Amino acid sequence: MATPILTAIEQGIKDTIKAYYDVHGHNVRQIKSYGGDFDMQNPDEFAQVVSQFPAIWVTFKQAKPPVKTTNRRKAREYVFTVLVGASSQRVEETARQGAFDKTGKMLSVGSYQLISDVEQALERSRLGLPIEPLEDGSITTLFNTRTQNETVSVLAYDWIVTATTSSAADETDEPWLDVVAIDYILDEAQGYQAIARDINNLT
Repeated sequence: MATPILTAIEQGIKDTIKAYYDVHGHNVRQIKSYGGDFDMQNPDEFAQVVSQFPAIWVTFKQAKPPVKTTNRRKAREYVFTVLVGASSQRVEETARQGAFDKTGKMLSVGSYQLISDVEQALERSRLGLPIEPLEDGSITTLFNTRTQNETVSVLAYDWIVTATTSSAADETDEPWLDVVAIDYILDEAQGYQAIARDINNLT
């Protein structure tokens, strides 16, 4: 059974970001699919999520209506959102900008750096799939907040994925072309009747 396109894209985004951090980047504690991690109302549960920062999540956002490219193929734009989360026990801006020592060495990563890392990993990538190169979309703040001990910054980065797929309905509605006949060398004296013909079998 073929892997659904949404599953393949979501997993491809996670794998590509993980591969980037394997080579360079900062310590990210988890890269995973979003599963309502920020939906809980209990402060203790939210604090447990924050304890896993810095972290990155991937989730499907929406798909635009398909556009036919041929009778049998159509292209569709899918939008996936990559969420990044960072926290700090220092001032609020540290959760966004990170913390550095006097030599410029990073002590803790901020959400801005995570966004930059995601961009470096995904921009123009094909995720190892038969799709168009990824296009970056809008970046928005999901929230800036404070727990009892930490400030928290979570940003959302949209990515546009264009995939072209075959349409099963189109393939059954129209007959497949099996044979091509070519008539040529017309004889004016015989009323432009073909005096030669080639038959090309395509199957």
